[in-house]
Amino acid sequence: MYGFAIDYPDVCKVDFNSKSRRETGDVVFTFPNSSRIYLSWGELEKVSKRFASVQEHADYSLDTMKKGKNVLNFERVSRDTLALRNHNTSVNKVRFDEKALKLFGRGKDISREAYSLHVHCDKSNRYFVLYSMAAADGELKFDRIMESMRDSFKCH
Repeated sequence: MYGFAIDYPDVCKVDFNSKSRRETGDVVFTFPNSSRIYLSWGELEKVSKRFASVQEHADYSLDTMKKGKNVLNFERVSRDTLALRNHNTSVNKVRFDEKALKLFGRGKDISREAYSLHVHCDKSNRYFVLYSMAAADGELKFDRIMESMRDSFKCH
């Protein structure tokens, strides 16, 4: 539909943002337990003005997450640069605790893991970000799911 392809688990419900178009948009893959994986895309020209590389783009995204007001104990677990269909990509995994807020005080913090893939594609003039956030002790193995989705991704 928008010139890219990705394989996703067949248990997922797929929802495109109604404002999505070829140049920019997002889609969410929702699992039966309400966990989600997101794919966002936009105009490469816009991010290229701000970031010299896909790694800088990914670092900015992670720094923004790290500075979140409910984020504690942020730790980068892994950072890789991989070639994916002749594109350099930045693949990251982080762990952090999310402050649980209750009506009257704080609840127990929630340990989270987040995974991301950043791709810059000159041919389609778009960038893509595939990301997920899940409870660190969750039943779904998001690292394997993200790896499978990453390996199947085609941006043009």
